[in-house]
Amino acid sequence: MPPYPRALVVLVSVVVNVWGAVTSPPSAILDVPGSPVPTLPAQWAALHDGATHLPSSSGSLPLVVQYIVHSFLENCGLTLFYDRRDDWGDVKEILNIVGRPLMVFALEDLPDGGGVLVLANDTEIPVFSTCSAYILLSQEPEGLRSLVLSEEFRTQLHYLGRFIFVTGEGIGSAKVILENEVMAWRPYALVISKVSRGDVDQPGHEYEVWTHHVFRDDVADPVYLVERWQHGRPTNQAHLFPDKLENFHGSELRAVTFEHAPSIVDVHDGVAGHHYDGIDIRLLQILSGALNFLLKIVNPSDGGKWGSPLANGSWSGLTGDLTQHRAHMGVANLFIHIHYLEVVDMTVAYDMEFGCFITPLPEPLPQWIALIYPFTPQVWMTAMVFLLLGTPVLFLVSRASHRLLHDETSWVTSFSQNVFYGTGIFFGVGMPQVPRSDVTRSYFIMWVWYGLLITVVYRSSLTAFLTIPLTQPPIDTLQQLVASSLPAWGATGLTFKKMLQENPDPMVQQLALRYQPVSGAEEGILLTAQRKYAMMENRQFLEYMIATNYTNRHGEETLHVMRECFLPFRIGMAMPKKAPYKPNFDKVVTRVVEAGLVRKWFSDILFNSRRRGSEEGEGNRSVTLTIDNLQGAWLVLGSGWLVSVVTFLVEALASPVRRGVKDTHSGTEERSNA
Repeated sequence: MPPYPRALVVLVSVVVNVWGAVTSPPSAILDVPGSPVPTLPAQWAALHDGATHLPSSSGSLPLVVQYIVHSFLENCGLTLFYDRRDDWGDVKEILNIVGRPLMVFALEDLPDGGGVLVLANDTEIPVFSTCSAYILLSQEPEGLRSLVLSEEFRTQLHYLGRFIFVTGEGIGSAKVILENEVMAWRPYALVISKVSRGDVDQPGHEYEVWTHHVFRDDVADPVYLVERWQHGRPTNQAHLFPDKLENFHGSELRAVTFEHAPSIVDVHDGVAGHHYDGIDIRLLQILSGALNFLLKIVNPSDGGKWGSPLANGSWSGLTGDLTQHRAHMGVANLFIHIHYLEVVDMTVAYDMEFGCFITPLPEPLPQWIALIYPFTPQVWMTAMVFLLLGTPVLFLVSRASHRLLHDETSWVTSFSQNVFYGTGIFFGVGMPQVPRSDVTRSYFIMWVWYGLLITVVYRSSLTAFLTIPLTQPPIDTLQQLVASSLPAWGATGLTFKKMLQENPDPMVQQLALRYQPVSGAEEGILLTAQRKYAMMENRQFLEYMIATNYTNRHGEETLHVMRECFLPFRIGMAMPKKAPYKPNFDKVVTRVVEAGLVRKWFSDILFNSRRRGSEEGEGNRSVTLTIDNLQGAWLVLGSGWLVSVVTFLVEALASPVRRGVKDTHSGTEERSNA
């Protein structure tokens, strides 16, 4: 069969490979962008007829690759890289015998590069949705090592891909390729090397398959032999791509964090000493037990917290330790946000937080207002109406009995005395005279019953209001916050201010007008307690701070978390970019969330914090009433004195006139008698 024209081969390969990546893969295709295309052998057409075993002219290496692909890479997209300096015989045989579509790229040797292999210019390596498998062929292990350490290898080849290196002889080749900082974070890698024998020119060579341990402190040599190919078949039947990170075999993993309750709580125990507790710490402990690694908790190396970008492009704090691989994971109530995802990876979310404001509670009302608190305004209004109507009715009934039936005493002839008498019922004042008429008594009984019910209910409620401070409704909505007299509000840094400004809600945008950043959450909450600020943080943190520092032993809170929250955030665990253990962490985190453990941990931490607070302040609430509690009594007494003085002055001023009228009236009577 004559060689295919280059343009036709490239066109056909691109079309068929794109179709093969979306649907089930068809037969093997060759694509070598930017480099000469090896001529396809005549047997290539046989693959379309269902042929799967082709004669190998260069040995059994293609059979080894075929076995690995068909046994372990059935759902993976295949990409083959070959060293242009080598013989292309193995490449052609692999393309023929695999029976799957492959993207093929040439590896170039840099001029005067000392055998350094790089990808050809303008190479675009596809990433498959299921998994990506890479077959890399070169007789020079040092060249493959240089390729592994190149920037193109780290950025274009998926870190969770299946790597199959085919190179020269011996264990030294496997160590050269696998023992470096790049492959130490790529758990799925094989090195196929030929076994040295005297009859190397005969078909059916023996091959060894090497792999390596990752994140293992319990092994001296990370590179080990996993399979041997003899007489055209594998001898161990080993699983060549096991999940190496479902068990860390007791190796130590470092988690960087700092105190940020309730996610991270610094606990001082007299028995256990100083240690961390909290939602994130308990999640780390679950991961440690499920994946069998030794957890070591460290603080950010520079003493910072979450960290921020620096002028030189690096990061400080927790994020900086992860980007520099000084820790394997980081937790501290981390928001899954594009701000962090640009430099670190994060697990699936295990909690949902909302940005909320903590505000000071309004000043307590004056205690004298307790006199009106037992009844609502509607009850007071109804009681006053019945009092204004009931006493005149009592007077009219008594008057009618006295005039018409003549069976009532003369005390009912005075309206003021009837009002005084009827009102006294509500104060439990006994009267020296009682109604004698059955008509008056029947009405009087119902009037006394009504007054008794009102009085008993009022007295029983008044005791509680006299002993408990009277509070005003707190700030619960964003509209109330904007309309409040608080001079400022905000959070740590200016990140939240940008979020407020970019929010489409006009009410949220108004919050940015009085936004003032603080250096830390503690400073913001302290200013809030001084009624100078409203601190914005996630609800769980604010509830924990109130429970531990702003709740007395009687359960009374001095700060308040607004009911209307906004800015929802998902919480996740951070780790360095392209951390291979992320899928394993995601599985455990998902199970923890499905079991409802995160909510349970938060409830337990709040309960323990409140219990510690109650133990620190022992004693029962005193029920002794103070002068302040009895402000209403002093106010009523003072009002009575004032009314008495005013009445006395009025009568004193009016007494000469009244005496003059009385004297005139007496003189007229004397003259009449005379």
